[in-house]
Amino acid sequence: MLAYLGIAAVAVALGRRHVTDARSVLIAYGALALFTAGCAAVEPWSDSRAVRRVRTLHPLAFVGPLFASAGAQAPALHGRLLDRTMLTWEEHLFGTHPNLLLDSVASRPLNEALSIGYSCYYLCFVLPPAYLILRGLDRALEHYVLCMCLASYLCFLGFIALPLAGPLTSLAGAFSPPHLHGYLAQPLQAWLMKNADPPGTCFPSSHVAGAWAAALALRTSGAPRAATRLMATTAAVVTVAVVYCRYHYALDAAAGAAVAGLAARTAVRLTKPSSVQGAAG
Repeated sequence: MLAYLGIAAVAVALGRRHVTDARSVLIAYGALALFTAGCAAVEPWSDSRAVRRVRTLHPLAFVGPLFASAGAQAPALHGRLLDRTMLTWEEHLFGTHPNLLLDSVASRPLNEALSIGYSCYYLCFVLPPAYLILRGLDRALEHYVLCMCLASYLCFLGFIALPLAGPLTSLAGAFSPPHLHGYLAQPLQAWLMKNADPPGTCFPSSHVAGAWAAALALRTSGAPRAATRLMATTAAVVTVAVVYCRYHYALDAAAGAAVAGLAARTAVRLTKPSSVQGAAG
């Protein structure tokens, strides 16, 4: 987490003329870095499990607020959104735009179902950690949090490298039907994306990266096989949903899956798979 904060702070400082309220962002990053360093400094002197839990879980808890700030810092490098570049890539690779192809299967029940599937991503931050805590699997919990945070923070840096508004904006007017309609989950999710999803936070898809990182990390946690299969299925549904619901380009989803794979491999090397599985057993 400290590495991400340092890289992001440098990007914001260098591109501050493109970042809204860059000073506040830098102050927030500094405060969070001090809190993280303080947690690491206090833990060796404390036998409290609560202190260890805070040290382990706080990087995951701050993914949401840091996602919001990632939108503010996204223009730091280029000073603008690069959707035209992404549309050109799609035309060269696919001959069309996959988001538009999925319009042919759009229906109200499917809109609702995939909106629910998309929203399942948020449960990755709650249910697996709760399970690991209740089972007392501390090292497996550390591995899970590390994998999720690596995936998320790598995506946030990707937003700076290739800031995109997303297909809802760039392909507006080309969709048929022009708007997706559901029953309850779809309008709620659409409202959330409109009000809490800042522009520039598309590539790679942090939803896809987080969902697959959760699925891959849970495989080494000792969780029941049914749970790991359910998590993998959820990740697959999220991957389809982000494109179908017009929140991400297909290449965003592919890049998110690649980030998850990289995060999982890195987390395994950093936490030693034998120690994770041993804690789970």
